[in-house]
Amino acid sequence: MEFRVVVVCTANHCRSPMGQQLLQFAAAARFGEGAWRVDSAGTNIPGPWPLHEHAAAVLAARLPRVAAHTSRPLSAGLIGSADLILTASRRHRGIVVTAVPAAVGRTFTIRQFARLCDAVDPLAGVDRDAGAAGRRLLAEAKLARSSLQPVPSEQEDLPDPMGGTPADFEACADRLQDAIDRILRPLTSA
Repeated sequence: MEFRVVVVCTANHCRSPMGQQLLQFAAAARFGEGAWRVDSAGTNIPGPWPLHEHAAAVLAARLPRVAAHTSRPLSAGLIGSADLILTASRRHRGIVVTAVPAAVGRTFTIRQFARLCDAVDPLAGVDRDAGAAGRRLLAEAKLARSSLQPVPSEQEDLPDPMGGTPADFEACADRLQDAIDRILRPLTSA
């Protein structure tokens, strides 16, 4: 059974589609194509936008193929169907759980979830079922939450590169890749 992840930012133009494609690629490398379904959406879509040109360039340098992308609005249905929601900021996390309060236990900023996964020991037996592995990782990360101290907001939020230089998009992708590597680390085979 697949594991569904939704990555959320404001316009679904920069951060969330970069996170979506980087996570989809990393999960496919770990579990095989399609084992984790990763989508993205925005909380405030000004119109159907393609992937930002700087984001596309950054992804093209990191991935074998950049998927076509058109921004889409976050919906209660998308939130409800997700096993895990990873947001760019605490503000986005608040929007998600306000829209669907039942999503509170599976909604985190991406950097927050990476920090929680740092406290998760490697999970045995995760090779058999990628969906079960994702759900087990989520459960273990939630348990780790009680043992960690809060951190300053700049360690939880992913800065928005919109309006910035190509270097700002590179820095954003570096932060995303770091978070993704940390999230998947407990799922790495021994």
